[in-house]
Amino acid sequence: MKHLLSALAIAVFAASAHAVTIWDESVDGDLSGDRSLPTDLTFTVGTNTLIATSVQGDREYVHFHLPTGAVLSELWLTSWVGNDQIGFIAVQEGSVFTEPPTNTDVSKLLGYSHMGPGAGNLGQDILPAIGQGPGSIGFVPPLTGSDYTFWIQQTGANAVTYSLDYVVTPEPASLVVFAALGAVAVGRRRRVRA
Repeated sequence: MKHLLSALAIAVFAASAHAVTIWDESVDGDLSGDRSLPTDLTFTVGTNTLIATSVQGDREYVHFHLPTGAVLSELWLTSWVGNDQIGFIAVQEGSVFTEPPTNTDVSKLLGYSHMGPGAGNLGQDILPAIGQGPGSIGFVPPLTGSDYTFWIQQTGANAVTYSLDYVVTPEPASLVVFAALGAVAVGRRRRVRA
């Protein structure tokens, strides 16, 4: 029965998971540079891709609200095109980013990290590293709240185009409920046939 529940949970997640580009600056325009008015993104269960171009001084702020019963389980830096090798990413809970880009009090950040080939994390899930930002509040993935705002920027003088995959999954408790419902449905089907 345990294996059946696990298999059903995986099947339910696989059926609902998808990949979608939620923002591409070359198509959708520049992301907000205003920390008090970040670009609002709509995440769904699956992979939510953000593609943007940044240069030193071009700060990008994005806000999202996780769907009910979902968590942000991974954040993959999937591409980095440009000569400068290091960028910066930070996160706070809430719908705005309260800390200024200069004289930032990292103790008020949920987490932060450098990213890019120079940081050695291209092609990796960077969410754990963000959660370990020295002096920050810190967290261990997944992010389970509802509202988060990210501050993203490139640190060099040359433009860089990067791609981030925000992976949203059902929270573990939701998977158990889905699996249980699937098991009930299978049990009913067996009784009807008998």
